[in-house]
Amino acid sequence: MKQKDPPQLFMDKGDTDLPNPYGKESTFGRVSESALSRRVRTRDSQRRFWTRASILNGMPNLRLLLATAAAPYAILLLAGWKYAFDEAGVAVLVMLSVLCVPTLLASTFAQMSARDRLQLKAGGKRSMEAYPGVERILNTLHERVLRERTRLLCTLVAAFAINSVGNFDTGTTLASLLYGLAVFLCAIALLNTLKLEQSIPMRNDDFPLLSLHAPTLHQSTLDRVLSDLLVAHLDPETAGAWDDWVRRLEDKVRSNQTPDSAVEHLLRVLHLNYLGLLDDDRLLSEAKRVFRVAAIDGLTSDDSKFSIESLRILMEHTRHWQPGLFRLIDRLQDSAMRGHASLIENRWRMDLDLPPRCTQGQGDLFVMVHNHSRESSQVEIEIIAADGEPHLQTLRVNPPLSRQPKRPAILGEEGNDLVDVLGRLIDNCIVLWIGLAWPVSTTGSRPVQVNLRGPKGETLSSIVVTTSLSSGFNPEGAAEKMLEAAVAVRRLAISVAE
Repeated sequence: MKQKDPPQLFMDKGDTDLPNPYGKESTFGRVSESALSRRVRTRDSQRRFWTRASILNGMPNLRLLLATAAAPYAILLLAGWKYAFDEAGVAVLVMLSVLCVPTLLASTFAQMSARDRLQLKAGGKRSMEAYPGVERILNTLHERVLRERTRLLCTLVAAFAINSVGNFDTGTTLASLLYGLAVFLCAIALLNTLKLEQSIPMRNDDFPLLSLHAPTLHQSTLDRVLSDLLVAHLDPETAGAWDDWVRRLEDKVRSNQTPDSAVEHLLRVLHLNYLGLLDDDRLLSEAKRVFRVAAIDGLTSDDSKFSIESLRILMEHTRHWQPGLFRLIDRLQDSAMRGHASLIENRWRMDLDLPPRCTQGQGDLFVMVHNHSRESSQVEIEIIAADGEPHLQTLRVNPPLSRQPKRPAILGEEGNDLVDVLGRLIDNCIVLWIGLAWPVSTTGSRPVQVNLRGPKGETLSSIVVTTSLSSGFNPEGAAEKMLEAAVAVRRLAISVAE
């Protein structure tokens, strides 16, 4: 009798047909990702519809007007003014309630859309939740939904209270209580309206989450100055798309460029274009110097997420958040064009910028150092903030060697073109972004001194600036910057669309 072969316990690697859910060819996880993307598109379309409905034909101003009128009218009813009628008060509150429905739906769909967007994968590898600022965006939208619900509920209950006085025999005491309740609820509705009507988020279709993001974490040293600053102010969704875009530029830049250097060059010429020093033709020619044709097609396409026009929007957003760094660059550009002695004659050049007013005990200090000594050396940057926390900061840095201009730079002059001179000066310097802090209770003018010390401890440069600490409104405070940046981005987006 023939003996059977023993069962084969181990199969050859080439014969196995077992699925590998984590392999490159696997579709594991793609189905759920696709379903999530479809849900994002669906909710986003609903968000756009209700957002347009909530801002249609001056509705924000009408809601503010009705909310402002409701509380004083309820007070007149409580005071028993003979010309104040319950029906008029109910009509005002009902109209306000109807107008608040679109804003509530817009905020609800905005919250759902943002939550779904931030669950998508950046580049198919990691969740956008890995980027800083996610919790703040979601919390802001959640707070807005709560405020919308509170406003709508207060107006409905206030209308019911006033209507009850007019339609039921409540008596003097109960009527006074109901009118008092209406006054209290109308005041709450007014406070929420003042907060909510400042700005309606996610109105920009290209970068819907951008207006909700505030920079929290950033590098102290900016290597690619404009690129690093811009990325620090991008919301998680846009930051993930930015990383993917820069990676895809690997084969679309000139042989003497890297994707990072090409993007940095483009941002510099965009800023010069913003200042009016370069026209659009020169801007495009500068882009062609560092990008190949395949990238230029994307930069000039309206369908591209990161085109020249959308980069203008992102630069405008960053400029409103951190005007200090742009003031440094503008002074550097002005010194290069005028041939200032600090740039052409001195071996070391230091410039800094601090907001003239700092709110809530916080401010951003930018320091730019150029080494024209032709010798590599480590220097110390000493920051002394009166009453600051800490009072003294000492940073040891190694500024790169920078080629010192010999004469004023002239736009378009071969070998001394402003674009090239400014590019070299920005690339070959060190820029520090330092957060300063004071006790919240501190107010008034405070000096900040920055000392640049050489390798042997000698003082190479020293600058003292002052800032005014305030707990009230500040044009360069975080909340005001966020609001102004959102308005500027929306205004620029509208002008580009037209």
